[in-house]
Amino acid sequence: MGAEVHDYVSVSEKLKSLGVSIPSGLAILPGNLATATSIDELRQQVESDTVRTLLRANKIHYVEIFDEDDQPPYLQQYSYEWVGPTLFLSAGLLSQDPNVLSVTLGFITNYLYDLFKGSKEGKASLDVIFQQADGSCKQIHYSGPADGLSEVAEIVKSLKG
Repeated sequence: MGAEVHDYVSVSEKLKSLGVSIPSGLAILPGNLATATSIDELRQQVESDTVRTLLRANKIHYVEIFDEDDQPPYLQQYSYEWVGPTLFLSAGLLSQDPNVLSVTLGFITNYLYDLFKGSKEGKASLDVIFQQADGSCKQIHYSGPADGLSEVAEIVKSLKG
């Protein structure tokens, strides 16, 4: 458990090939973006809406890459694990607002604390795709206790250099 870092497909190139607008800041991506061969194959975690609500409620600007009527279908997970959406973050955004990921993960952690009613047994999974200044992308996959999500922000800071 914990965080793992992997190379990831170029989000810009992949979205462009699917005819989807390319985000320039914080965005929520379909979880299967790397493997989808068409826009009809894209799927997002059901918790994407929860995270959108948290972002709006806390006045954190994010970019929608799909129109409200064109959102990919949702995947529902049934377990005592919260499976979060795939967050996209660009190096440019981190240069403008170095704390945006830490703050976002803090709000998600607080939400999960309430969801799990303070239990330490609840588990969270979340993917963050970080687009570096050269356009290459890294995937940080976190799986573990909700209070460990802050580890992801530290990894992204180290990748930023």
